[in-house]
Amino acid sequence: MPSAEDQETEHRSLRETGLLLVQIRWMAIGAQILATLFAARVLGLPLPLERMALIIAGLVGFNLIIAASLRRDRRPPDAVLAAQLGIDTLSLAALLALSGGAANPFVVLLLVPLLLALSLCAPAAALPIYLVSNLSVWALVTLVPAPAGGPGSALVPAFVLTSTLMAWFVLRLRLAAAARARAIEALRKAKAEADQLAGLGLLASGMAHELGTPLTTLAVTLDDWAEVGPPEGPAAKAELDRMIAQLHRCRAIVSRTLRAAGRERLEAAAAVPAEAEIRRILALWSGARGRSRVPVVAGASLRGARMLSAPVLEAALINLLDNAESAAPGTVAAELLGRGGQMILSLTDRGPGFPDFVLTGPAAPFVTGSGAPGRGLGLFLARNAIDRLGGRMELRNTPTGAEVQIAFPLLDPPLTDETPHD
Repeated sequence: MPSAEDQETEHRSLRETGLLLVQIRWMAIGAQILATLFAARVLGLPLPLERMALIIAGLVGFNLIIAASLRRDRRPPDAVLAAQLGIDTLSLAALLALSGGAANPFVVLLLVPLLLALSLCAPAAALPIYLVSNLSVWALVTLVPAPAGGPGSALVPAFVLTSTLMAWFVLRLRLAAAARARAIEALRKAKAEADQLAGLGLLASGMAHELGTPLTTLAVTLDDWAEVGPPEGPAAKAELDRMIAQLHRCRAIVSRTLRAAGRERLEAAAAVPAEAEIRRILALWSGARGRSRVPVVAGASLRGARMLSAPVLEAALINLLDNAESAAPGTVAAELLGRGGQMILSLTDRGPGFPDFVLTGPAAPFVTGSGAPGRGLGLFLARNAIDRLGGRMELRNTPTGAEVQIAFPLLDPPLTDETPHD
């Protein structure tokens, strides 16, 4: 069942189509008036001006009624559009019958309502216009007396052949366009699903990293107890309290990840102060792992700038920080500055740097320098999450270690670029 948004889009499209037909009809009426006056006043052709004026006046009144109905926000369905084009076709045929019949060179204009019907209506609704157009030409040839040297009966098969080829061509174009639109929509949905799965994967990867420390603590404690037995007295209570704290930490990590997964779609993204958001994530990472705060060098003007943030950003940055800490413990540092309407975040460490194959393919999954099985998704998922927020991530090696540079677009960037300071 189509959503309310899809129904509103269809409603607006049909109304715009109705307005387009009204505009085209006004232009056609103007052209008919000018052509009639030119033929009668300039060329001096004997035309039944009263009857022709009556037909044109009827078209004017008809178009005014249609325009008034559209102003009341009524949407014309295909059948109504086809009926309007049918009236246009019959009116044009009547004017042609009064002005020379099949000998009138403007008889080719009977193809125009057919083309409009094929372009704007469903094929089933356009079929009656196809029949009316061809029958009108047949009636002009057979029922209206033609002057000597007129086109004769050959006009009918020529018009039928032309209208049929045009109908076939236009319908083929519409079918191809519809198939392309369906393919694009399928790709859009597939990309949206892949992005959401990548975001969930990033959250899961971040949770795995966060759970590693408390679970390791629990495992080491239980292994010690298995070998030498549990402690007694005050030491036992201290150990139990520490284990309970680690279990509470595990529970908090899982709960926070589940909440983030429930609002992982980018509709949950919000504008936040840029520098404060990065500092919050860095402090969260440091506190969760019991480390001192990551040193941050930042520009003063960034404190008034905002950026787009979502739950996946927190998981992405935590993943990158965990990788840096694993490569060079205790050496992670951050730098923030504004440049060209962006906030540039640089995360550095003093480790061995990235292997060459990681630098050449940081967006590929399972590309890792550790060699451990099941690893290598962190950089891939982090890049995916940052890309979804409009950012850009680059990896490079420096003389002192590795650097991950992330550029985030700012919603209200600082007026000038700046050099960062402590």
